[in-house]
Amino acid sequence: MRRSDVAEGWIGVATAVLVAGLAPLTGAVLAGNVDAQLLSQQQGWHRTSAVLTQDAASAATAVTTGQDTGKAQATVRWTAPDHSVRTAPAQVTAGAKAGSTTLIWTDPSGRLRHQPMTPHQTGVLSDLAGACAAGGVCVLLLGGRRIIVRGALDRWRARAWERAWAEVEPRWTHRHA
Repeated sequence: MRRSDVAEGWIGVATAVLVAGLAPLTGAVLAGNVDAQLLSQQQGWHRTSAVLTQDAASAATAVTTGQDTGKAQATVRWTAPDHSVRTAPAQVTAGAKAGSTTLIWTDPSGRLRHQPMTPHQTGVLSDLAGACAAGGVCVLLLGGRRIIVRGALDRWRARAWERAWAEVEPRWTHRHA
């Protein structure tokens, strides 16, 4: 067995140990960070009463999205904490009439926000991000081993083969340089 084969074997073992240790650790750390960021991002969001400035579309328009959520988009008006009046399109009950009130989600500065994610939704999103990070670590380590280490060893083996052939070839072909 060549020294390069032994080195390649040990590098494979080291890569396996790194994958087994770093992939779960990276995934867990990223999942925790994403979960914390999602929860802190939604901190302070609260429900605010808003008035529709136009009629909301009927439920029949929901067919274009492929699902009937019972919601439609309409422009609403609300008062922010700084007492400024704001307007923006929001998801409201389908068929609601102009002048009726609805509840929207706003942040502490009064900007319109989507409904906050449930703890289950943030957990699923965090776990997905962690799994992607763990997979990325595996791809980087295994790909790096394959491309960098194996490529370097193959180049070293080719040079060793050329040196060995340069010694043997004159004896086989009876040519002398």
